[in-house]
Amino acid sequence: MPGVTDFLARITELATNAGLGELRYDAALPELAAHYGDPWDGGPVHRETRWPHAFGWGDVQTVFCQCRQLRSLSLPVWHGELELPRPGGGSLILDTRVHESALTAALSAAGLTWQTVTYENVPGQRTLEVSPAEEVRVALVLVDRIGYDEPPLEDWLLYKAVLWGYDHVDCPEPDGALPDDGWGAV
Repeated sequence: MPGVTDFLARITELATNAGLGELRYDAALPELAAHYGDPWDGGPVHRETRWPHAFGWGDVQTVFCQCRQLRSLSLPVWHGELELPRPGGGSLILDTRVHESALTAALSAAGLTWQTVTYENVPGQRTLEVSPAEEVRVALVLVDRIGYDEPPLEDWLLYKAVLWGYDHVDCPEPDGALPDDGWGAV
């Protein structure tokens, strides 16, 4: 299994470019399916409507709007390893145990700045928020321990990474004259 250095480079890529390879903010669902293979279907985000809709490849969880553009991406880092899709199918498994000191060093080396966000009602957690593009954010959530029965860590661990944007408020209605694209009717 590739080491944590590989994963840290990918997290830095996510924070710098708003994506992991082709899995990037605004990417088109049909193009990603052509590149990585068909995604697994996570179902609609809201019960009342099909869109936005969750799909994924390996452990990468994504949400697409009805115009089939990637609106958010989430990496569940807390598992300790992460299955990322490879072009053409298949997957790569990476060790994900990244400590805050290594993460901030990598972000700094890439010339990135971040805002640290804390929550009064969630002790033991903080988020490093990076803005790789206007209206696009990457949240790198850190925790002081993985389990409540464990003592706090001196060097916090990366728990999850999330990509999202604010710039896509009104999604255009799909063209009803076109045939179903294979991702479900509107």
